[in-house]
Amino acid sequence: MAFGRSRRPLTEEEKSSDLAKARARALETLAAQEISSGQLYERLCRRFTEQTAAAVVAEMVEREYLDDDRYAELRARGLLAARKSRRAAAQNLRQKGLAPRQIEAALESVYTPDEEGEDPELEAACALVESRYRTKLASGRRDLVVAALMRRGFGYPIIKEALRRAEEEY
Repeated sequence: MAFGRSRRPLTEEEKSSDLAKARARALETLAAQEISSGQLYERLCRRFTEQTAAAVVAEMVEREYLDDDRYAELRARGLLAARKSRRAAAQNLRQKGLAPRQIEAALESVYTPDEEGEDPELEAACALVESRYRTKLASGRRDLVVAALMRRGFGYPIIKEALRRAEEEY
């Protein structure tokens, strides 16, 4: 494997239509990581014809090796753990080629308040303020903290509450 060396894209005539090779490539990819059907299709289209890639993706979905709903929820949980806002998580899921219905369902299951009524997005914003922006807040640069959180996709009511909680601790 040559890392760092880019290959020229194959032309349609150079692409393979071998279904067995495409299936093997798909299984290798899926064994390494969970990806969406759109991502798998794009990866297969680099070396195989569009028809072959579509047939293999359809077969993987039929065999339940690929499940976009499962992937969306797994990815949304990972983004919440990474302290991403709901808006940033939605953007990330859209970039993965997921349908709006799947994105909304995944975000609803992950970003809904728990039994105690605590909002996961608020918890993520509070954790960011505590870990990353504590020094700026302590030095009186509230404006920079608000701007940073807004760039991360948090809404102003969430930011306001997170800053209120952080200032109460000082």
